[in-house]
Order: sequence, then C-alpha cells, then structure tokens
Amino acid sequence: MLTTIEVEIDSSGHVRALEPLPFVLRGRAYLTMLSDPDERPDVAPAASPTAARALELLASPRFARRPQAAPEEVRQRIDTLRNDWDDR
Repeated sequence: MLTTIEVEIDSSGHVRALEPLPFVLRGRAYLTMLSDPDERPDVAPAASPTAARALELLASPRFARRPQAAPEEVRQRIDTLRNDWDDR
C-alpha cells in the first residue's frame, strides 16, 4: 500500500516529515520533488486552477447546457472499442 507524506528537504539533503508518521520508517520510497513556492513565477489568479473556479464552472449555465450521452450509448461505445482491441 502506498502512503503519501509531506516532507521538507534541507540544503544538506536531510529529509524531515512535516507531521508525525503513523508508521515505522523502513523499506523503500519514491520521492516526487515539488517546485519551491519561492521560485515559482507568479501565476495570474484567473489562470490558476482552484476549487472555487471548479465550483463556479459546475454552477455555470454553460456546464448545465453541456451535451450528455445516454448511458447505453456510452456502454455500447466502450464494448465496441474493447472488441476492436481484441481483433488486433
């Protein structure tokens, strides 16, 4: 099972967890480096994705008028694509 924790890495390479760990440290890990917030270029608020913007979209008339496929049509399309894959 994968567990994600937030850590900080100091300039000498030492890793420090930002909150208490709910497990014993042992084994292997993958490390994903995030950009330093102090080094990121400024992003215009309108261009940055946020939960507020997502909720705004969900409440918009444009979203309400979006085309919707019938569930049976979607299922048939998926079945067709699966069968097409088996034929290759």
